[in-house]
Amino acid sequence: MSKFYQVEILFILGVLMIACSERVNDSQVKVDSNFWELVILDSIQVDYLADIREGTFSNGIGVIKDISRSTLLKFDSLGKVLVKKEFPKEGPGTVRWLETLLEHNGEFFGTTSFKNIYHFDQDLTLKGSLDMPFLGEARGGSYNQNNIVFWKDKLLLWYPGRNGVSPYKNYFYRDHALLELYDLKTKSSKPVVKTPLTSKYSTDDFFGRPYLNFTIENDSLYLTFSNEPIVHVYVMGDSISWERSFDILPSDFKLLPGKKTPYTYQEEMKMEEARIHGIYSDQHNIIVTYYGGIDEDTFTNHELKERGNFSRYPEFLKNYLKIYHCEYGWSNELVIPSKVKTILNIESVDKVFFALRNDDFLGEEQDYTTFYKIQLVRK
Repeated sequence: MSKFYQVEILFILGVLMIACSERVNDSQVKVDSNFWELVILDSIQVDYLADIREGTFSNGIGVIKDISRSTLLKFDSLGKVLVKKEFPKEGPGTVRWLETLLEHNGEFFGTTSFKNIYHFDQDLTLKGSLDMPFLGEARGGSYNQNNIVFWKDKLLLWYPGRNGVSPYKNYFYRDHALLELYDLKTKSSKPVVKTPLTSKYSTDDFFGRPYLNFTIENDSLYLTFSNEPIVHVYVMGDSISWERSFDILPSDFKLLPGKKTPYTYQEEMKMEEARIHGIYSDQHNIIVTYYGGIDEDTFTNHELKERGNFSRYPEFLKNYLKIYHCEYGWSNELVIPSKVKTILNIESVDKVFFALRNDDFLGEEQDYTTFYKIQLVRK
């Protein structure tokens, strides 16, 4: 383990158990085991075939975006289409560069790469947008990230570009605030959250560029850099101050080493780095999903940098899920089957969740979209 990951794990876990227990009164929760199994219970078919890159599911309702038609689709837990809303590709009412969808009080919000935050009503009608005070500088990114959350009357989101500073600038993650805190009452935003010293991104070395995922529970922010197996914990407030960090302890997490000069595209395409692609929470648990990466030999031998072989990634890329409980620490490492493509959301370890089926991996062509109905079962 490199010096960047030398977090005092035993001490941190002890502190975390105490602090987490105090915040959520965890002593009242009775848990017989922290060993879990992931079970695919069933599937639902939504009568609409789409190129889905963004979606969410909460409170019995799912919303997905078809990027090829600029269409939002709302459906229920049985797969029944409730609303289909197609937006113009040009002019007034356009919905472009939508990155992440978030449900809040029955309405929906969406981040964009370049400007503002979309606001849709329960029928997916565009109510307008929340105006950010500057243009965004994100130019693409990982699909369906957890990068926007509500906290009281504010929105915390990934929206780089303040003062024109690009996230592709050298040392951006070391030297600049990572997130924006948007106040819905004052319609103003301020930069918040700095990279802690426990992260490799606080150093002078260069690594592969990360994506951010985060969740808020009990006034604590849990944030991850995608290619670093650590959860960074912050206390929510006006300043959002760092509190501690703890290791995810994955068995499989292949990474590019740190170096003194920035990585080139050619260097990054020699392997597939491990990546955290989701972090979720309920009152007592943090749930993290990630894949372990593909080593350089496998990547080269199977020509996986070629676009025509992108669909073969699930053959070599293992996908995992782990659960952190305040009192019992990390669960076993669950393998997510390759036929599961995109998890829309996990509201709680006790609730069923939905994930897009990977028809490309299965080699099936359908005229509808299939979602798996999945349950985490304590053993």
